[in-house]
Formats: sequence, structure tokens, C-alpha cells
Amino acid sequence: MAAYRLTAKAGQVSLVGPSYPETRIWGYGGKVPGPVLRVRQGEWLRVAVENRLDEETTVHWHGVRVPNAMDGVPHLTQKPVAPGETFIYEFDVPDAGTYWYHPHQRSFEQVARGLYGPLIIEERDPVAVDRDVIWMLGDWRLRGDAQIVDDFGNHMDVGMAGRIGNTVTINDRLPTELRVRAGERVRLRLLNAANARMFALVFRGHRPLIIAMDGQPVEPHEPPNGRVVIGPAMRLDLMIDMVGDPGTRHEVRDSFYSTNAYTLTEIVYSDAQPLRRDPPGAAVSLPPNTMPEPALDRAERHDVVFGGGMMGRGMMSRAGGMTR
Repeated sequence: MAAYRLTAKAGQVSLVGPSYPETRIWGYGGKVPGPVLRVRQGEWLRVAVENRLDEETTVHWHGVRVPNAMDGVPHLTQKPVAPGETFIYEFDVPDAGTYWYHPHQRSFEQVARGLYGPLIIEERDPVAVDRDVIWMLGDWRLRGDAQIVDDFGNHMDVGMAGRIGNTVTINDRLPTELRVRAGERVRLRLLNAANARMFALVFRGHRPLIIAMDGQPVEPHEPPNGRVVIGPAMRLDLMIDMVGDPGTRHEVRDSFYSTNAYTLTEIVYSDAQPLRRDPPGAAVSLPPNTMPEPALDRAERHDVVFGGGMMGRGMMSRAGGMTR
């Protein structure tokens, strides 16, 4: 059994560096992201969640198959955890992969203030890598004094794309260099904790392979057009062979918003001799999970009705509606 304790409370973190005041956030343990919870596939996970906020909260285990009572949906699967109270979540974890935890109580604000963290369920027979790295991508709307803009749920966000911020972080700060050694094989776990921001990462000089999507193994493949696209709440596991030369630097660009593409971070190679000259020959495919594949041959197909008229069976028309 793996046992943890999470405390949801206010805190202060240096999101944008020493030139600015610390940002007031809500986080597990007063930090963002919350601690990495690690458990082996098939084990029992027990997490005691204490609420030190001034409002109710819950914890949802995003992507994990859990009993209904442990799903963290307020007033549906559980009574919210009131200020000062503690709730015990416990369940077994049947499927390995990259997951995360966050509230489903007023999540549009609680998550955006920093209440989230990674949950890593390790494979019984993991693939061989030199390093396992977590990038939890965050998106913040900050004022000039580095404090969170308190306009959650405003009509513009609700009616349009959602809350997109002006500051992107990796884990708990502005992106810093990923320092590597030539010849390394890195498993990079990407998690998008943003409310609405999409990312399309281009790893210049490298050819990442996607080996899992939303926790589930997939046939290893290169992303289309070399762009690793990850939407809100998604997770992608990448396998990257560090093929650059010692002492070189390589951009990681976010190109999703074409008119606002920017350098997210850089992969920086040390001057040390390469760990190995050629990529390791070990397999990169993850072992299958216990979750069965959907039986598409028995799937039902439903018509869709728009505005009182029958508009077909799933083909998009040039006008954007459904057509026969």
C-alpha cells in the first residue's frame, strides 16, 4: 500500500523569479504543483486530504478508474470536504500511466489557483530509460506584481475560449533549461494543468516518440508534423533520445498559437562525454494496461438533432453543421 497526506491550503511561491514578489496561490502543502504521488500498478493507494482553505473542496483522480465514491465529484459522488475536515480516498490502481489530481469543487478557480499535482502509476515492467522527467504545464493570469488576477468566471472567459493566462510555467516556476547529457534516453511526462491553453511543442533537433496518451500505452510514433499537441487536462508520455552534441543548446518552441509562438525552454547539453554513442536498442513500447479496448464492432451509432431538424450521422458540412 502507498499512503500519502495532502493538505489543501494557501501558500506563496516564486512563480516568476526573484525580481518579483512571491505569488499567493492555493496548493497542496501550500506548493504548486502538489507532491508527486507514486504507486506501483495494482497496489492500494490511500490519500488523506485535509482542507485548510476557507471553502469546500474535493480531489478528483483524473483518468484513473476508481470506485464511484472515490471520484471526487461534489454532491454527486461525495459530500465536499468542508474547511477543517479531512477525507480519506482509498482505492486500488489497476492501470499504469501518467495521471493527475485536482479538485472538482469550483475547479475553474481552485485549479487555476494551483490546486493540482501529478499521480504516477509505475508499470510492473517499465521501459528502460536513463531519466524519468515530469513537466506539469501551468498557465497563470498575473498582474504586474505577480499576483493572480481575481476575475474567475468572468463572462468573456465563460463565453469564449476559457481562462487563458499571460504566464506559462513548468512545474513551479518560469521554464528553466532541461540539462541533459548526450546519449541519454529520457521519458518525459507532459501534463497540461491549464484551464484552456493548448500547447504544440516542437523539440528542435530531436525526434520525440509518443508512447502513451492520457495514461494509456499507444504504438510509439512521432507526432504529426513534429508538433506535440496537448490540450487542457491531457497527458502525453514522450521518449526522447538526446542526440545532440555536448555543449549545444536546442529550443523547445510552443507553436500552437501561430501568431504568438515563443520559446518555452531549451534542452542544454553538458560538456561531458556522451553517455553512449548510439541510441539504446531497448524497446520503447509500454506494456498494455488492463483496460479493455472498446468493442467498436458492437458500437451504436446515433443521429444528432440540431434546432429540431435531423442533420445526419457524423459527417461535417462545409458550414460547420452535421450533414448526411
